[in-house]
Amino acid sequence: MSKTTDAGTGHIPVLLAPVLDGLNVRPEGRYIDGTFGRGGHSREILQRLNAKGRLLAIDRDPDAIAAVDETLQSDPRFEIVRGEIAQLKTIGRQHGLLGKVDGLLLDLGVSSPQLDDPGRGFSFRYDGPLDMRMDPQQGEAASSWLAAVSEKQLKKVLYEYGEEKNAPRIARAIVAARATQAITRTAQLAEIVAAAAPGRGLKIHPATKTFQAIRIYVNAELQQLGSALQA
Repeated sequence: MSKTTDAGTGHIPVLLAPVLDGLNVRPEGRYIDGTFGRGGHSREILQRLNAKGRLLAIDRDPDAIAAVDETLQSDPRFEIVRGEIAQLKTIGRQHGLLGKVDGLLLDLGVSSPQLDDPGRGFSFRYDGPLDMRMDPQQGEAASSWLAAVSEKQLKKVLYEYGEEKNAPRIARAIVAARATQAITRTAQLAEIVAAAAPGRGLKIHPATKTFQAIRIYVNAELQQLGSALQA
């Protein structure tokens, strides 16, 4: 397993070398990093490109865009766009790369900086607002969705996106809890899930799969991936 720390961010991309080897970067190639994050993969791709190479990075998280440092901003081979991977075809066309890309990198899921920021609401490890949106300015926050979703739909989401075997109990507990108090904090949700399905003997926190399932649903991650792969 290869781990490399991003300059200035402390974020560690996992399996970096195998991923880049699989991408088989050509020095003069054109590439898209569809999930820029904190730029770990993008920096490594740029190191393998010559002056004729080109890299277009995409991310829908405004924090990721804001984290782009001067070194990347001043690199003529590099460009970053705030957008979704579902818009890959449109973005590629706008930047003259449609049908001309040598490789596409998608590192799906939540990043360490997102998990470590209580204000983003991705993690049960910290108490914060129950948001979970990759782009806090778009879509519905997890708390709003939980306030209105039916027990049947919630159970389905937990099953399909979290493979949570205790989905019926957890869904029932969430619906019962919200009837007395709005679920707006990560700590609230984690406590409700842990009480409904204690998970004795598990190596992971009882709320792990629930948080994963809700995050995937709120951000339409599988639909985003499907659209990107059709581009």
